[in-house]
Amino acid sequence: MYSQQIKTFLCVAERGSLSKAAQDLYVTPASIMKQMNALEARLGLTLLRRTNQGVALTEAGTYIYRVAQKIVAQSEDAVRQARAIQQRGAKTIRIGSSFLNPGNVLIELWNRLSPDPAEYRFKIVPYDDDHQKILSVVASLGKTMDFMVGSFNSQQMLNISRFYQLGQYRLCIAVPRNHPLASKERLSLSDLHGERLIVVKSGDTLQLDRLRELLKMTHPQIILEDANYFYDLNTFNTCEVTGSLLLTLDAWAGIHPALATVPVDWDFTVPYGLLYALDPSAQAAEFLERLQALLSHG
Repeated sequence: MYSQQIKTFLCVAERGSLSKAAQDLYVTPASIMKQMNALEARLGLTLLRRTNQGVALTEAGTYIYRVAQKIVAQSEDAVRQARAIQQRGAKTIRIGSSFLNPGNVLIELWNRLSPDPAEYRFKIVPYDDDHQKILSVVASLGKTMDFMVGSFNSQQMLNISRFYQLGQYRLCIAVPRNHPLASKERLSLSDLHGERLIVVKSGDTLQLDRLRELLKMTHPQIILEDANYFYDLNTFNTCEVTGSLLLTLDAWAGIHPALATVPVDWDFTVPYGLLYALDPSAQAAEFLERLQALLSHG
């Protein structure tokens, strides 16, 4: 709301030196001099005079300096108030975020698709990846958060929430980095023979139940060990400590520094997307509608 020349003039006046002002503004002294000459020519005033110590303000320059200080302060205050007004008008969407399921996935998707990213403000609501408490977190949808983002295919979760699919994650195998299989670029099912493979226990996730049954029927040499219905960081720690392999997602590569995520010669995927309340707020429903429309045109 005020020119760069005014900003430079204030800096020169306060520093009393062209070279010091140049250092503060990360430009050359010649650039500072050029701006000051242009400002004086535009105003028809002499604002600065050279001294042995640097530069000093003329009487006219002192007056312009005092007025310019007020103009700059008023301008910056006006911008702050305008931003506050804009934020009050923006609609807020609360996104759950955890170590395994970060909420920035949704924010980045919205910013990439929307012609007006500022239409919504996003509030991150952190939650813990705790297999014993995750269902209570899902039950809080619509109360403390509007959406969770991730691969939520548990029937227990889907009984108390709704799911909108955004895409697919590939199923991979997490391998301790000191395990011989960690060096392979891709695993075959025969590579897993004789290995202990930790998988979600059966009865809650249809896609994973099908994979378990296929492995039992066609590759009984793979020793399947049950994990809890829901993974948390301890699941990955167990894999690293025991030397077992772990059924995981490509999206979780890098979750645990001691584990390598390796793709497998199969076509198994699981859907990922947004989990939201059975009865979402009008604002959350509107946001999802807008997102669906953007995706359909993308």
